[in-house]
Amino acid sequence: MCAQALPEGVYREEIVFTPEETDSFGRVRPDALAHRFQEIAAVHHASLGVGQEIAVTKGCFWALARTEMRISRLPAVGERVFLDTWVGRQSHGLFWRHYRIAGEDGAALLYAVSIWVIMDIESRALTKDHAWAVVSRVTVEGELPAAFKPISFPRELPERSSRRVTDAETDGNGHLNNCLYLRWGQDLLPEEFARTHTLRSVWIEYRKELPRGTESELTYSLSGSTLYVRGTAENKERFLLRMEYDETV
Repeated sequence: MCAQALPEGVYREEIVFTPEETDSFGRVRPDALAHRFQEIAAVHHASLGVGQEIAVTKGCFWALARTEMRISRLPAVGERVFLDTWVGRQSHGLFWRHYRIAGEDGAALLYAVSIWVIMDIESRALTKDHAWAVVSRVTVEGELPAAFKPISFPRELPERSSRRVTDAETDGNGHLNNCLYLRWGQDLLPEEFARTHTLRSVWIEYRKELPRGTESELTYSLSGSTLYVRGTAENKERFLLRMEYDETV
């Protein structure tokens, strides 16, 4: 049993990843991690009185702008682990939220941080009415930096593919679910690379929504052990994704 004392303000759930959350090589997929983060964020937001239901009454909604993960070890299927989340920095309409997955011995398997924004339902633009969403910040040792600066990203990506957003991939707003951008990225990996490499970090920036039925052009490159993906549609950049891997075999 994990005996690690939780700082005040940290919300914890005990979870077990299932075979349905793995790739063909038995590793937990990045979109499965993102889905777990998304679910616990919704629960914790609601418990603090600033959840999506409250946002809707104010004519707005929470939207994910960026996520970063740094992974020491992926959880194994069937392994009992603890998923923690807490509220981080809040500045100029940007809301940081942190995550950690720890093993039964209390050791961290991974840390993650996401940036959330509040958008107007009608205009789909950032709203200035976000004072209601401010809650007390928590700081936890080991958490990822709460920064908002770009990463080095190649200007030109030589490989090309395309994906159409299907009905099964959309969320309640009729757009590609945030988690599935990571699935789109992983699907670009050559099979042999996927077999012999394990995920070590993820960085994704969501720039503009991809509605149901949208055809998105994916330009990408696998440079060494790093995958870069740029998604565009209707001549507009929709997302940037970087996934770093380590060779395991």
